[in-house]
Amino acid sequence: MDQQYRTSLQFLYFYILNQGDSKMKKKQWQQQLDKEKKPVLLVTAHPDDEAMFFLPTITYLNDNNYEAHLICLSNGNANKIGKIREAELEKCCKYLSINKVTIINDEQLQDSMSVMWPIEKIQKIVEEYIAENNIKGVITFDNKGISGHLNHIACYKAISSMKRPEGLKVFALETTNILRKYSSILDFFVSSILNDNLMVNLNILKAWRSMQIHHSQFVWYRKLFVVFSRYAYINTLIKI
Repeated sequence: MDQQYRTSLQFLYFYILNQGDSKMKKKQWQQQLDKEKKPVLLVTAHPDDEAMFFLPTITYLNDNNYEAHLICLSNGNANKIGKIREAELEKCCKYLSINKVTIINDEQLQDSMSVMWPIEKIQKIVEEYIAENNIKGVITFDNKGISGHLNHIACYKAISSMKRPEGLKVFALETTNILRKYSSILDFFVSSILNDNLMVNLNILKAWRSMQIHHSQFVWYRKLFVVFSRYAYINTLIKI
């Protein structure tokens, strides 16, 4: 029985049970849903990764009664504006209804195109978070990091080889070739054939607003990215 069908049955049950008291009905239904929410953790490298690459996944989690958590492993301080980018990320997470955001600012995990982050340090951060927050699933970049960024790839290397508690599901965001990457929503047809774990966002205004919140990064080529990149509209996940 899929999540949406189960949720519909729960709503019908509470409607019948509390038909004479609409406020009680709504309260009990929401309490039941909250009990069943499964916490899922996104692990990203920089503020704006969640908006540029993972928006369809975040949309799916919110629409299907998951509790979205985010660890951002750096504050994006490459241009010495880390504090500004932290504030932008927190604002974007609020806009996207991400339940909890943790921003790491560690001297060994600084935004860099040329330095590979220490894998064991990332694993320690993520493993402790999973244990403390009863996380049931983790989602991060794949081994190509979408853009080939070393920090993205470090996320994959750490998550794919970390110790996993029993039952934890781990997924990586699939990197596609450049033609598919910039085919926008048209890649839906190819993605739906090649991958069963397909997440879709059809709201271009949501994609635009998510990136616009990261005002310090919203330069002309990122505006084009929002329009033409499949990752604003389509995510395909690979189980690892």
